[in-house]
Amino acid sequence: MQHGLAGRRALKVVLAVAAVCLLPAAAAAALAAAAPDPHKPPQLSDAALFQLLYREPNHFLQALGNISDTEGSLTRTFLSPAHRRAAGKLRKWMAAAGMFTWADQMANVHGVVKGLDADAPAIFIGSHYDTVVDGGKYDGALGVVAGISAVKALLLEAAVSNGVVSAAEVERAVAAAGTSGEGIDLAELLYDQAQAGRLIATPVRIIGFADEEGVRFHSTYLGSRALVGTLADVGVLRNIDHSGVSVAEALEQAGFDPSPASLRKMAIPREKIRAYVEVHMEQGPRLQAAGRALGPVAAIAGQSRLQAEIVGEQGHAGTVPMSLRKDPMAAAAEIMAGLERSCNGGNADGGPPNPDLASDESLVCTVGSMSIWPNAGNVIPGHLNFTLDIRSRWDANRKQIIAQLEQSMQALCARRGLSCRLHVKNEAAAVQSDEEVVEHLMEASVQADQLVQRLFLQRQPLSPDPYGQAAQTCAAGAEGAAADTARSSPVLSGCAAAQAAGGAPPVLVSGAGHDAMVFAEVTKMGMLFVRCKDGISHSPLEYVSPDDVAAATATLYQYLRKELLARPSPAAAAAA
Repeated sequence: MQHGLAGRRALKVVLAVAAVCLLPAAAAAALAAAAPDPHKPPQLSDAALFQLLYREPNHFLQALGNISDTEGSLTRTFLSPAHRRAAGKLRKWMAAAGMFTWADQMANVHGVVKGLDADAPAIFIGSHYDTVVDGGKYDGALGVVAGISAVKALLLEAAVSNGVVSAAEVERAVAAAGTSGEGIDLAELLYDQAQAGRLIATPVRIIGFADEEGVRFHSTYLGSRALVGTLADVGVLRNIDHSGVSVAEALEQAGFDPSPASLRKMAIPREKIRAYVEVHMEQGPRLQAAGRALGPVAAIAGQSRLQAEIVGEQGHAGTVPMSLRKDPMAAAAEIMAGLERSCNGGNADGGPPNPDLASDESLVCTVGSMSIWPNAGNVIPGHLNFTLDIRSRWDANRKQIIAQLEQSMQALCARRGLSCRLHVKNEAAAVQSDEEVVEHLMEASVQADQLVQRLFLQRQPLSPDPYGQAAQTCAAGAEGAAADTARSSPVLSGCAAAQAAGGAPPVLVSGAGHDAMVFAEVTKMGMLFVRCKDGISHSPLEYVSPDDVAAATATLYQYLRKELLARPSPAAAAAA
């Protein structure tokens, strides 16, 4: 009898393998019909969702944060040894999430699930995995690992719904992951990775961009620009690092092909991109001030980088009368103070110095560095230059400030007998997010709220609360108006009291550049910012709480459920 039972079990396995691998039209149509309903709650257990959406993304972030080229701090620059090891980790996690993975000729790391309609435009989710010098664990990396974890949860839910993986198998995998400290390996639960591609309707691709910060070669967005096809035209492959090695030479040394033909092949046809989504830490304090974990990004500010050059007359600090001096340093101080007033700074207690632009809270103007000659304490400088960084959501406002600066600078230098020039070093236009993509992301955050609260019930409370708020737990059966508000409003860490007060999250403008700016040139783009402690970024002190990491990942998961679990047509299912 035991032999007969074993034989029947073996036959069932063989038939299951044949049905999945061959997938004739009828089987494909049945698989499509069995897809989970994105409008209903997830069919995975709370323990599985906690593992996938809370524990794993936070573990991934800490693991990546330990991969560095410097001891005692985090530095991971383009094509460095740590950069290569981080790419290997990402590919390992992508494969465990059921994706096909590869690294392209610019060292971008890709993970893709093709979907039943493999020719349909894909949703792209990405961010970067390089860092600044002495950086933090969350900038860039958060968006990549949130994407990997969200896709894994989506595929596992679809696998359970379709009967490809049983609920008991999932629970055993969760228990094993909790014991070993490793994540769930979806590849071990499926017969092959191609099977994962038949669990969703249309393609999704996760990308870890190789170089967004531009630390090594002073050329930002190398990875994303290669993928949209704008890299080969700007000559950045000739940029050199401090050792005199060019971008092209570094790529060749790493085993890549930086030829123009190879780069052209990398470019993704625009019709193959349905939308680009990026989850990123805010790098500012507004979400924390509002008591919100997540916030939509309406735009990425345009940016102008300039260099001001002032030539005066070098002289002895003790012998040249004040009335006869041509001091570029004094002129620079006057120019800087005027620029600060034009951008509505330096007047905290009064009204805006420039009322015409008072409504533009995204307008920021910064003098970042200065070079003085001869830079001696007892010498009137003869020559100096300083950098200016001017940003705004509105390009017209940014250009207005530059025009005013040029005019006032020339008038001031003429009055002082100096020679002045303003050099434009770099300009990037403002980028507006796609309203529909951002709206869907925010809808997902609301729809994911109850799921997020269930995740929070399974973790140990944070101690101390990193945001200085009195966090409370929303019990499943909580009653009262405050609990109802908390369940229906956008996600917040631990159901913070500020959330119960209601109100919409702030609509944010990113003052920093992102790979999303590049993809906005070719497709619809949306970003979702995640709260960070005190707005600190590009620093070892940057911090995103585990709760907020989970809230962002769960929101992305819910967004993908709506976008990728829609049933394809029978013809598309049959073709798959």
